[in-house]
Amino acid sequence: MSNLGDDSATRTAKVLSLPTRAAILAKLLRSGPKTVKEISDSFQIHPNVARAHLDLMVEAGFLATDTRRQAKGRPAKVYFTWESESAALEEAGIDIPDERRETADDIELEMRILERTLGDAQVQIARLRELVAERCRGETPKIQ
Repeated sequence: MSNLGDDSATRTAKVLSLPTRAAILAKLLRSGPKTVKEISDSFQIHPNVARAHLDLMVEAGFLATDTRRQAKGRPAKVYFTWESESAALEEAGIDIPDERRETADDIELEMRILERTLGDAQVQIARLRELVAERCRGETPKIQ
């Protein structure tokens, strides 16, 4: 079977295919780094379910991880978006002014997610056109 799109487009579609993942991503864009427990509590889902969603988004490149020191016990793993990296710095005690976060609303966040999805879809459409053209010329499609 031929590959109909690059891995990036497939991962993006997989991440955004569930409303819960899109909502988690939007929350992290607005709020900054969160632990699995904080996400599971916010969405009233089991921590293992939250971890599965978060790890998939890390694998797809939507999120990054770091550790947060706590008063006692081992450090907690936190998940954050690259766009909210300044929130992670502020949490660490580094004051970074960020006017975008103060003026960003839900529509702007949804627009950024949609722009990324559309960009990945355009790449996949171009690949499909290549496959159709190869098939029309009688060539064997190149599997990537």
